Parts: sequence; C-alpha cells; structure tokens
Amino acid sequence: MTKPEFLAAATRAALAASRISAFPPGITVSQAALESNWGQSRLARDAHNYFGIKAHGAHARVTYPTLEHVNGRDLRVIAQFACYDSMEECFADRDRLIANSSCYSEARSCRTDPVAFARALAAHWATDPRYAEKLLRVYRENRLDTLDSESPITRSLNNKEQT
Repeated sequence: MTKPEFLAAATRAALAASRISAFPPGITVSQAALESNWGQSRLARDAHNYFGIKAHGAHARVTYPTLEHVNGRDLRVIAQFACYDSMEECFADRDRLIANSSCYSEARSCRTDPVAFARALAAHWATDPRYAEKLLRVYRENRLDTLDSESPITRSLNNKEQT
C-alpha cells in the first residue's frame, strides 16, 4: 500500500468511525499512520491492526515483539495484539476503546479540540513520552487538520458548544 493509498483508506475508515464517536478523524488517521508506519508494519499487514491495540475481548490474537518505554528506557517485550478483519473494524474498535475506557475521559472531554484530544489520548495510549509530539507532527506535516476543520461532525459539535 502506498502512502496515498493508505491516506485514502484510513480517511474513509476514520470518517466512518468518527460518525459514531465524534472523535477528530484527522487525529485518527495520524495515529494510524504513526503506529503502523503508513500501513507497512507487520501488525497492520497481518492483522489489520493500525494502532498497536493490545489483545482484548474475543478478538483473535497475534504475538509480536514490541518496544515499550519503561522507567526511562526502551525495552523489547513480547505482547499479544488484537486481530481485525478490516481497517474499518480496527478503527471502530479504537474509537470504542477511547469512548469506553475511563483513562480516556480527558480525551473525550476535549474531542472538539484535536490538539488537546491528541495530547490527552497520548497520555494513556503509548509509553513513549514523545508520543503526542510525534502524533501531532504527522498530523500537521500531512495536513490532516483539514479533515477536522472540514468534518461535518466537528462543525456540528463546535456549533453545539457555541450555543
């Protein structure tokens, strides 16, 4: 999958998931690009897992080595990850996790501010202390902010907050 192909597919999946969650689709695409190396990671190719989502619930599982940042050091660990049947299923599950996990309550509360949402999400999604900045760099460099400013979901939420 080329980068433009990834962007097109991820944008469709993010917009579909965002219709339900109202989370900023540009941040979703940015996160998928960062986590999956633009769809090129083994986890993305083999398991349609574009976010590094750990195994949970009834999902099939795959086991891969991964890097975790623990006590100021990067450690290689073996982890189980969720398998999905499609990109769309993965994106929808990512949004469900954010919508239903108490650790993401701050992210949910600032869903209409994509930058604040990304920072709040990063605080719990990844162990990398620079995750938010990496995520926002992908977001800005690839002009994915346009997805959030143009999204009818975002416009609708912003209008409700202003009234």
